[in-house]
Amino acid sequence: MSEQILNEQDFNRIINEYGTEILRLCYLYLEDYQLAEDACQDTFLKVYKKFYTFKGDSSEKTWITRICINVCKNYLRSSWIRKIVLNDKKLKDSVISDKELFSKLEKSDLFKSIMDLKPKYKEIILMYYYQQFTVKEIAEILCISESNAYTRLSRARKELKFRMMGGMVYE
Repeated sequence: MSEQILNEQDFNRIINEYGTEILRLCYLYLEDYQLAEDACQDTFLKVYKKFYTFKGDSSEKTWITRICINVCKNYLRSSWIRKIVLNDKKLKDSVISDKELFSKLEKSDLFKSIMDLKPKYKEIILMYYYQQFTVKEIAEILCISESNAYTRLSRARKELKFRMMGGMVYE
């Protein structure tokens, strides 16, 4: 794909095609539905503004997902988020309780175990199983080698299995 400006029709197609997945990924990263909605909007705003930089070296989905992950990581780095939202369990629960789909997901033991993994393991599990990216696509998104992605996925699975069987991980 050569450098191009995103027209309204293509932008609507991108939102319709990837909107739900990007919102889900934002929620999985941020664990707060309202923040996820904001991050999703920020992601698509960046996609619109920076579409001319998309060269087609990866798939459109991979490129958009990389933007989404960077947006979510920026949200998590924000001191306001760390100090107020992520540490305020009452606020987090009251926001999520209005969203049945996400509250059901959050209540599962598997989801809780995934969310307790180290960030590098959590993100690869979420991308592989929830976003259904291939290991090659994950490697592109995370800017790591495929072998590193396979290793990380294997270690994440082992740690998750250990946690699900009642073990505790000591660091």
